[in-house]
Amino acid sequence: MEKKTKNYAWFYSLLKANPYADKESLVLQYTDGRTSSLREMSSAEYEAMCRDLERGTSPHGAEDRTRLKKARSAVLLRLARLGLDTVDNWDGIDAFCMSPKIAGKKFAQLGTDELEALVKKLESILHKGGLKQERPERRDIAVMPVFYKDSKWLS
Repeated sequence: MEKKTKNYAWFYSLLKANPYADKESLVLQYTDGRTSSLREMSSAEYEAMCRDLERGTSPHGAEDRTRLKKARSAVLLRLARLGLDTVDNWDGIDAFCMSPKIAGKKFAQLGTDELEALVKKLESILHKGGLKQERPERRDIAVMPVFYKDSKWLS
């Protein structure tokens, strides 16, 4: 029996570099429709698929990913400076970015150019003094005199 591959890191790194590729359809293609599971592929099928994916990967892919990572980091840094919690707060980050005045998309959906434009927008907000926080409605405080008799409070 042929040895099966147990570590699929090579495939998943290539899949990440090819955003339009689909795991199930690739596996079906390289197994002639036998399976859509990586575990059920032979080593030869797996290696052929990965080699072909590697050939199709853009030579500038690493540079593009580096630029994307830097842009994401720059946005997260500015969000933290604005007072938004950026540690495991993806719902909050997405909610902020979804605002039509900010980006109109979830953080993960923003491309490199959009992120770089967002950095400029956030820098402008920081330069102007940060986000406007909604102030609680001012309520006039009524002062009620309290009288006491014989060291006891009366109400």
